[in-house]
Amino acid sequence: MQSARPAWLARIALVLLLALLCGTTVAIWWQLEQHQTQRLQERVDAQARALAQQLESRLDEQLQDLRILGALWNHRGRLPRDEWDLYVRFCLEGFSGYQSIQWLDSDLRMRWLLPVQGNEAARNFQLQPEHPNYAMAMEVKGSGQPRFSGSFALLQGGRGVILYTPLYIRNPQGERVFDGFLQGVFRVERLMDELLGRLGSRSFNVRLVERGEPIYRHEIDEWRPRLQQEVPLRLLDNPHFTLQLSPTASLLERLDSPLPRLVLGGGLAISLLLVAALALALENTRRAAALQAGNRRLNQEIDRRQVVEQVLRDSRERLQLVVDLTDTSPDGLFIIDPQSRDILHMNRATYASLGYSAEEFGRLLKEDPESLLPGFDGWLRQLREAQRDEDPGTLIQREMRRNDGSRQAAEINAQLVEVNGHEYLIGISRDNSERLQLEAQLQRLSQQDGLTGLYNRRYFDRQLHSEWRRLSRLGKPLALLMLDIDHFKAYNDALGHLAGDDALRRVGDVLQQCMQREGDAACRYGGEEFALILTDTDQDGAEHVAERVHQLIAELNLSHPGSPLGRLSISIGLATADPSHDQDPQVLVERSDQALYQAKHAGRNRSCNWKEPAAG
Repeated sequence: MQSARPAWLARIALVLLLALLCGTTVAIWWQLEQHQTQRLQERVDAQARALAQQLESRLDEQLQDLRILGALWNHRGRLPRDEWDLYVRFCLEGFSGYQSIQWLDSDLRMRWLLPVQGNEAARNFQLQPEHPNYAMAMEVKGSGQPRFSGSFALLQGGRGVILYTPLYIRNPQGERVFDGFLQGVFRVERLMDELLGRLGSRSFNVRLVERGEPIYRHEIDEWRPRLQQEVPLRLLDNPHFTLQLSPTASLLERLDSPLPRLVLGGGLAISLLLVAALALALENTRRAAALQAGNRRLNQEIDRRQVVEQVLRDSRERLQLVVDLTDTSPDGLFIIDPQSRDILHMNRATYASLGYSAEEFGRLLKEDPESLLPGFDGWLRQLREAQRDEDPGTLIQREMRRNDGSRQAAEINAQLVEVNGHEYLIGISRDNSERLQLEAQLQRLSQQDGLTGLYNRRYFDRQLHSEWRRLSRLGKPLALLMLDIDHFKAYNDALGHLAGDDALRRVGDVLQQCMQREGDAACRYGGEEFALILTDTDQDGAEHVAERVHQLIAELNLSHPGSPLGRLSISIGLATADPSHDQDPQVLVERSDQALYQAKHAGRNRSCNWKEPAAG
């Protein structure tokens, strides 16, 4: 009875140890699952926002031609009907998302409409106060800024939205008077199909929602409410549209990782094997005590020990099999003693992706961890602080040094686990260089003009305000050059749009050559118009850059049949400001634009400085 009690106590201890090990394994698995779920949510969110930005950017690009048509009307006065028809057909051919392009006169009555086929119901249309867009149209007339309407029932059938662009002409007294609206009419379903089709995205089911009500659906497979993303879709000044995005099965399949399941299976197997080995060891101890009775029983115990050793060898082989399974993972998996920096376990991906052998990796971690993972000590302190804040899982972005001295981006999820009074560092590392490069590429594409390679209008607005604030603090000047290619429409008419695109690219190369300081930016402002932001530059410096631009454009010697010079030339409007005294960078834009207007009316192929008007 006395020997039976210790045996039962030992078995209870083994059961408790097995429960502790399995519980620890399940806890690690749960943390990995939580991390993977969080990472999946983050990546789905990032891709959803990227898709929304691509849709906004794509639509913004397609509306450039319509904006240019409105600007021509406001600048030159009411266009001849044949010229208007030619430009509208160009817009319609460039983007099939239009239902029609229309001109409503100052009485809000339909005057011009293309295409007529399919839009006959709108030919005699007049915008009345009871129309759902009337109030918004009056706001646009008052503000002078283009704006998208909310969705409404089209006369042609279906739901649509309209881009209202106010038009102005000058009366005989030179006053600017309202001349109606240039309307870009879009059928919602056709517009969204065209934008999504051009992006070629099959990663999301898409719904377009306006004020909580879906007005468009493009669902490839099952809608997943748990992973649904809602991203605002800004259409000019209309804030009422939202994209609801649900990831497709193909996207989830690409993002899924089997690592948590491998860790769970491997951990449970290791726990069972460890407890089995301890049970066998206890059995051996009991047998060894019994063998002290005589030689015969000693020989029997030796035979039994050989059997147990074979079982242990088999157990080690099975344990090695589990360890080998982790080597198939592309992510690094490691368990480290943070005090001695000894490696208890690591898979092949931990060291091989960095160009080390297992021995080299272990030696560097032991002797000089900073050379392997810069900021190693600070990272450990960060983990311990997270542990004290009851946040054991910490995902951080670090850089690891490869064997050849180069650096590799690493996304590391690690936690400190205490087992039997000893602290262990358990972590997973992943090379996320490709994702970081993709994010950087998306950032570049969002601020770059696709034709010339210069910065686009969106980047211009952001950079102008940023440099204005910075130079305001420093008390230094800011110069702005607005440039416009002379007689560019005649150039396109004579040589064709392909030659026109090539001319725009070559002018963009010239402007890029003239950028000499950090913070300077060459931007495509719109159509054949460009802008140069020159930081810490006074009027003399800006004039020098303008002379340089004229010189390089002349050296291009591009033939221009529609120009009196016989070659391509450029007009430049120049203005400087002191951001520490002036309040709004838009003033600098208006001054440069006025100077450009003066340069073109003074004969073109020249630069004009903005001058303060003489006091009346």
